[in-house]
Amino acid sequence: MNRRTVATVTAIAGAVYLVTIAWMCSWWYVPALLGLGPRAFTERTPYGGTAFFVIWASSGVLGGILVALGAALYCAVGRFRLLLLASGGTVLVAWLVFWTTTSHNAVVFGAGGGLILLCFLTSCLDWAGTRRHLSGLLRTAADLRLAANVSFFIAAWGLCGLLGGPLFALRSEFSAMRGTESARWGLAIKVLACLVLGWGFTAVAQRIERRERSLPLGGDSDESPMESRESAFRRVRSSEPMITSGGI
Repeated sequence: MNRRTVATVTAIAGAVYLVTIAWMCSWWYVPALLGLGPRAFTERTPYGGTAFFVIWASSGVLGGILVALGAALYCAVGRFRLLLLASGGTVLVAWLVFWTTTSHNAVVFGAGGGLILLCFLTSCLDWAGTRRHLSGLLRTAADLRLAANVSFFIAAWGLCGLLGGPLFALRSEFSAMRGTESARWGLAIKVLACLVLGWGFTAVAQRIERRERSLPLGGDSDESPMESRESAFRRVRSSEPMITSGGI
């Protein structure tokens, strides 16, 4: 098989894994785990036991990595970057599977929040410096990316309040004392809404940028965006003599 065939098969396999296992199966598998309650961690899990639980629990990570690898192969990403993506994904999977902790180190969460804030501020400054050089729909795409960054940052802030203060979802004893169950559910839905908006803005922005730059999906042309638009314009001009008065 050639490179693009392998890439297509890999991406489709990852997408099917995500849709069928990570999303569709969660509709009935998660309620089954909730039905077991605390026994879910001590007894045989439903629908195939531990084997299916591992397949389901790792679906989001492995499926996402497969889709990314397929997209990278399809676009002829260099070998070094492809190797970096594959090795990084392997390390990430191993870390998610084997690493665990029972400590409540507030410094770790504080440092992570500070890094998120720094990245957000840097992204906003870069956006302000580059938007004025754009025009037309590319400015619209840039605006959508800014809206996505704001949505992701608000979602991160909501997670901070949900998992830490003031709702303490990670500290069941405190959340029970404060009687914040309804507030936790409400904030969780708000975080989800911000994540949906962020991903939606990002997807629309990327689609606008691709259409504005006249790049085919999965194209690996060496032309710059401006050269691609000029090539498309020349193709349209060259096809004009073919249009007769009997056309549309």
